[in-house]
Amino acid sequence: MFQLINIRFARKEGRANFTQKMNPIIIRTLLVGILTSFLCALIGVFVVIRKMSFFAHAVSHASLAGVALAYLTNTNPFIGAIGVGLLTGLGVSYFVEKSQLFSDTIIGILLPFSMSVGLILVSFVKGYKPDLMSYLFGDILSTSKFDVILILVISIPILVLALFLMRRFILIAIDSDFARIRGYNVIAIDYIFMAVLSLIVLISTKIVGIILVSALVVIPPATALNISKNMRETFIYSVVFGVAGSVLGILASYVFNLPTGPAIVFVISMIFLISLMFKKS
Repeated sequence: MFQLINIRFARKEGRANFTQKMNPIIIRTLLVGILTSFLCALIGVFVVIRKMSFFAHAVSHASLAGVALAYLTNTNPFIGAIGVGLLTGLGVSYFVEKSQLFSDTIIGILLPFSMSVGLILVSFVKGYKPDLMSYLFGDILSTSKFDVILILVISIPILVLALFLMRRFILIAIDSDFARIRGYNVIAIDYIFMAVLSLIVLISTKIVGIILVSALVVIPPATALNISKNMRETFIYSVVFGVAGSVLGILASYVFNLPTGPAIVFVISMIFLISLMFKKS
């Protein structure tokens, strides 16, 4: 279909322009956008139900330290971001379990700490690093073939695992005490959930950046909750709104020469505002 559209875009300062022929980068961009927005919208339902919206902020901002560390060690920034961000996500579960404090308190401690470490490490990075800015504000057009392969390698097992544990995730999100009575290992499942959520957030930073990535996790499920009648509808609507917003945002960025990440966030935010008119009583 895309070949028939005969479009080509040129990347310029993180923005895209239409020309005359579509090239593989657009297909790659849409593939990554659809895949990550699908995962964010799916797992985001649990984030909203468990009131963990701040968690995505903590993991994504912690990944800045991994990006800076990767620059200092001449390794792939994407791998550095995933490594540090995943440790932070699992660290939240660990410290909540050990300290018995609320998760928002632990996140409130880890977020500024990880950001301070990241900014200190960034100060040691010599010279201008355009990729570093793309991690902050998102630049889906900079997604390389290696990034796409890495995202697919991470995403497919995550999706299979999330679907396999879906009933357990739902039960723990609604009533963790009842899940314990049913014999589920709530602590172990919670660690798995945190790891899955962290990885989804981190691979999504390629689209909208560290600063805006939580929007992909929170806004589509919140929109779905406005109009859904049951849990099944919430998941379906959340995925539909997330994927549709991502595709429309990417296409809008090409048509109107806008930065891609903010365009996606703007579209899904508009869908949320529209959903308020149809909010169930």
